[in-house]
Amino acid sequence: MKALPTAGVALIAVAGAALAAGPEPTITPGPFDAPPAFPQNRLPEPAAPDLYKAPPPYGAIRLHDWTGFYLGLNGGGALTDTDWHSLPVPVSGTLKASGGVVGGTAGYNLQAGDAFVASVEADMDWTSVAGTVSAPSCPSCDFKIPWLATTRLRFGYSINGFLPYVTGGAAIGGLYANLSGAPFGTATSSNLGWTAGGGLEFAITDALRVKVEYLYVNLNGFTCSGPCAVVPGAGPISFNPTGSIVRVGLNYKLWN
Repeated sequence: MKALPTAGVALIAVAGAALAAGPEPTITPGPFDAPPAFPQNRLPEPAAPDLYKAPPPYGAIRLHDWTGFYLGLNGGGALTDTDWHSLPVPVSGTLKASGGVVGGTAGYNLQAGDAFVASVEADMDWTSVAGTVSAPSCPSCDFKIPWLATTRLRFGYSINGFLPYVTGGAAIGGLYANLSGAPFGTATSSNLGWTAGGGLEFAITDALRVKVEYLYVNLNGFTCSGPCAVVPGAGPISFNPTGSIVRVGLNYKLWN
């Protein structure tokens, strides 16, 4: 019977010692000490979200790099309005003609920052644009534009893999006129004019791009004298060709 009071006294002594010890002390690390590790049986409380901080991105967006030299092919169609004037009888009119265009392209893109792209581009196209003028001095005078070349600046704004742009510069066209069916006496000229337009280029891969482009072209004046006259001593016929070109192109970046 004496064992029970003895056990009770022991339990009371242990409880008193625990109460005297108080709560678990807080450890404050010094400025050069690593923070204490969490006990193995205790997990850290989740941090409260910061209401003023943007959520983490799901993945980095890879911006397309347009900078570099490129070569390409292009093709499409042209629609021209050629104003003409005939002398000595003052007769004039407009020759409407259309045809296909196909050729090659070379250029260089320079991307400034993440968005703005400046380019220099040159192309050379063969065309099938041709028509016939009927005038008093030449009842049937053939007029053709067998080739066309441009050298232009482009300014675009990159929207990742898309590049809308405007463009403008110089245009050079080969002009050809003669009396229909006449094997000799052809008048030719390489005229310097101007061009302006715009387009949209899309990156299929890092190096391969496709574009759709519109250009307005003005090749200035060209005069055909003797070769366009069926009547001896008749005056010349002057031509002023302008036109619109719509074409698609495929460009390949060679190196940066």
